[in-house]
Amino acid sequence: MSNKNWKDPELREFKKIIHRKILFIVLAILLTVAVLISYIVYTHFYSMGHLPEGKWIQSSTSPNQQYKLNIYLVNKGGATVAYSIRGELLNVSSNKRKNIYWGYREQAANIIWKDNKHVSINNRVLDVRSDTYDWRRE
Repeated sequence: MSNKNWKDPELREFKKIIHRKILFIVLAILLTVAVLISYIVYTHFYSMGHLPEGKWIQSSTSPNQQYKLNIYLVNKGGATVAYSIRGELLNVSSNKRKNIYWGYREQAANIIWKDNKHVSINNRVLDVRSDTYDWRRE
């Protein structure tokens, strides 16, 4: 009888350890899946870095020639999807490119440089050093 009492607490402690390990593994897997799904959703639906290329329609250069804004018309296909405009900024000195404009239901771009660092695209004024416009975030 004393042998049985000795094993029961040991067995209960062993089961607790196993349950904790299983719980930890399940939580780790769920967290990994959640992070992976969040990353995929962000990069494909919200990131300006993964926009479709489109067809070049016009360019405009800043007054000091430091920046060049290339405008692309994007048609993702299908009868239910409207045209979009993508504005890609090129820093001429560093040759770095970044998307600063993503407008939905637009087929043309009216570009007016306000000064060397501010541009108006379809009446939306952006500081090319830091601002972006993305219709999905309105």
